[in-house]
Amino acid sequence: MIIALALTTVASLLTPSTAVSAEQAALNAYLYTYPLVSVEVTRRGSGLPANQLAHMPVVPDASFTDVVRPNVDTLYTSMFFDASAGPVIVTVPDMSERYHLFQLMDAWTNVGGSPGTRTIDADGYRFAIAGPSWRGTVPSGVHLYRLPTDTGWMLGRIQLDGPDDLAAVRSLQQQITVEAPAAAQAKPTVPEVIESLTAQQYWDLYYASASHDQPRPQDKKFLREMKRHGWSPGDPVDLTKMPDAWSSAWPKALASLGDELGGTPVNGWTTLLDGIGEYGTDYPRRAIVARHLLAANLPQDAVYPGTSVDSDERQLTGGNSYVLRFPADRLPPAHAFWSLTAYNAEGYLIDNPADRYAVRGEQLVPNADGSVDIHLQPAGTGPNWLPTPESGEFSLVLRLYWPGQQVLDGNWHPPAVQRV
Repeated sequence: MIIALALTTVASLLTPSTAVSAEQAALNAYLYTYPLVSVEVTRRGSGLPANQLAHMPVVPDASFTDVVRPNVDTLYTSMFFDASAGPVIVTVPDMSERYHLFQLMDAWTNVGGSPGTRTIDADGYRFAIAGPSWRGTVPSGVHLYRLPTDTGWMLGRIQLDGPDDLAAVRSLQQQITVEAPAAAQAKPTVPEVIESLTAQQYWDLYYASASHDQPRPQDKKFLREMKRHGWSPGDPVDLTKMPDAWSSAWPKALASLGDELGGTPVNGWTTLLDGIGEYGTDYPRRAIVARHLLAANLPQDAVYPGTSVDSDERQLTGGNSYVLRFPADRLPPAHAFWSLTAYNAEGYLIDNPADRYAVRGEQLVPNADGSVDIHLQPAGTGPNWLPTPESGEFSLVLRLYWPGQQVLDGNWHPPAVQRV
């Protein structure tokens, strides 16, 4: 997850038309539209009709490679919604004290709502997802979230407290209901699929996406600029009638997405607090997040510090032993809970005999002075041991669900990992 923003080729995104070349305009158009295409490809890959819940009944193990850096703290519930015919109403059962979050993303991956423990204080509740044109009223007691696009993605996360808790969380998943007509089914998966498209196929997919002509209000300046270059969200692109730059800009657009997202490391950890979940008019940033962290939460809901180095800035390497010590007065501040997960060089969970992929803060045993040590090594015992590989590079992700204000203010950082 260690991610540094590489945007030198798109720094002048909104410069005056006289200063923007045809190729730069084409590059801008690809980056502006990339997140919507990412969501569309993900939706097709799910194989699910719109407005239908899909519950993940188990946490990933080392064989799971659908996405990099999956979490093992929650069970997911996913739904690609279509509110073009009216609000989609979701009913959530009484979760008691269990942390949960239903992240609502518009078709451009901006988070438009976060119903859950942090935002709704109720023993069971209902919320409605409405599109930009709907003008009705929702039933009494229903929380309304109005998004700027009719279509989008709801990704729910429900806290899981270990294998013995699976049945309870699955039961809660089954009690979640949706009121809305189902939409048509679709098919096929994300960066690889997009990168396999020709430039014309990319634009065909963009214009086939249901919300392609529902830009956000703050996009008006950018769209006026693009119209001067012959492009608009409502008029399909035929590259045979466009300057050659529109075809040559496609591979350059993909290359500009890079593999890094920014943030200045502190103690070797990089924590992304800005430009995540809500992007304003920073379209290159939005595209990069869609490429590498599709479905990223608002920082208020979850923060993910990541590291791949020790206190001497040496790469974390399997076969070595490390310790991560949190002083008693510097434990991770989270209103819900926190966890630490280890990943191999490819970003997947590390196969180990104990089938242990993360440790949870509330389950760790503190030292006599209140500090907490997490032992990072291939073999070990006890609740404070997190297995790491026998060889090869690895990385760590610390997840803080509903982080404390000092995290959001940038006043708290994880301590450096110490090599033993």
